[in-house]
Amino acid sequence: MSVARRTLFFDIDGTLLVARGAGRGAFARSFEEVYGLQIDMSHINFAGATDLGVLNDLLAAHQLANVEAEKRLFFERLAVHLESAFKERPPTLFPGVMQFLERVAVHWNMALVTGNTRASSMLKLQYSGIDHFFDMTGGYGDDDACRNQMAALAIERAGFPERGYLLGDTPRDIEAAKVNRLIAVGVCTGAFSRDQLAQEKPDVLVDSLGDAEHLLEELCA
Repeated sequence: MSVARRTLFFDIDGTLLVARGAGRGAFARSFEEVYGLQIDMSHINFAGATDLGVLNDLLAAHQLANVEAEKRLFFERLAVHLESAFKERPPTLFPGVMQFLERVAVHWNMALVTGNTRASSMLKLQYSGIDHFFDMTGGYGDDDACRNQMAALAIERAGFPERGYLLGDTPRDIEAAKVNRLIAVGVCTGAFSRDQLAQEKPDVLVDSLGDAEHLLEELCA
């Protein structure tokens, strides 16, 4: 099968890298700028969530109008604050991620299915030094509040590949893969334990992308 007909879809946070709270802080500052409220983000669970879904939930919780123009402005400010944070403290790749991407990039197209907005995704990849692996095809957290729908959109944008894997660190990533008939790869470097991810019955389960030789053998055959 040609490379053009197969695609690896990656989640970002918890799978490829850790942003060490930069997104949470940028979210709070952007919300205050656009909506005039200081909010406590400590209780928000971003694992497997989407930026649009989190924003919609916050607007509903604070009984604020859900206005598209304001949400677009919010996401613009989010990217600004995120980049400012990364200039001080860039995200950190998990061990072995760079080597994993280098090996599979020869054999596969690379795309994204991430709860981050497209702009935030670009920043995270750029500041962690892996943006050259991706052409930014994907489904993003400002496309849809539902990860399953984001994955469907990513598949469409990737040209409906004949074979695809979705690699992620949460049950929602595994669900999105299954719903969209992708091969589900659970990666145990995020907030969920190996046992928790195993309960979701992914097709493949790895402790990390740096410890995934059997998966690499399958992908690079």
